[in-house]
Amino acid sequence: MLRPPLALFVLSSSLFTAFLHTSALTVPSDEAKLLSSRSDAPSASDFDVLYQGNQAFRAKDPALLQDLANNGQHPPFLFIGCSDSRVSEGTVFDAKPGTFFAERNIANQYSRQDSNIRSILAYGLEELHVKHVVVMGHYGCGGVAASVATPPSLPWDEATAAIQQWIAPIRVTYQTSERKEVVEMRHRNQGNGTVSAPALHDAGFRALVEENVKNTVKRIASDTMVVELLQDSAHPFFIHGWVYDIENGEVKDLDVSVGPRGSTIPAIPFHASAASLVRRH
Repeated sequence: MLRPPLALFVLSSSLFTAFLHTSALTVPSDEAKLLSSRSDAPSASDFDVLYQGNQAFRAKDPALLQDLANNGQHPPFLFIGCSDSRVSEGTVFDAKPGTFFAERNIANQYSRQDSNIRSILAYGLEELHVKHVVVMGHYGCGGVAASVATPPSLPWDEATAAIQQWIAPIRVTYQTSERKEVVEMRHRNQGNGTVSAPALHDAGFRALVEENVKNTVKRIASDTMVVELLQDSAHPFFIHGWVYDIENGEVKDLDVSVGPRGSTIPAIPFHASAASLVRRH
């Protein structure tokens, strides 16, 4: 079960003692000992990899960082991906700072009711004039897998409810998709009292990952804000749906790109998925 985040305040022992004496907050002595002696408290070694990585990053191209600071960002891509730690856009594409304006959430979702992602899309299109919106899902996505598995038993705590509500649109896709592989997976799971999350190489699971990306592309392209902006010929842009293979690093185009009416979709060097059923708009 997920727990709410715990805010950690790091104080010197003298300041912490003074704080306890002067603050209206009273910490029982046993809890005070716990705060200072927790075995799972962060240590310097926890951050070594981040510090060393940052040092290497700073030394790599300081001129680029200075240029971006002086002249601002002009990213050609707006990336909508999954929060999964294995699929960072900067890492997957070995991209330099200034390449992506990005938003990542569980299972790369888009909803008009989500003001966070909608404002990111609006700013990227209207202010930064990005040329391409890239929606990228990935095989083995935990959010998609959870939408196949039996939901946790009720009652739900707040954290469980938040997760289950977020993946609800993917459950709808799983339950209604007519794609052959998803239908077959659904039939296999019918009648089972408890359905487990599918295995990485399950064909239905992989197909559902792709269908989820396609649905995100559709939701973005059908947003009235986006429809209006697509008609602005002064700043044309395209929306693409891709999928990433976490096993080998391959990126595949799902052949569902959308652009201004009458425009030619730019050539995309990533090979289209053979299983993709939706043709390019």
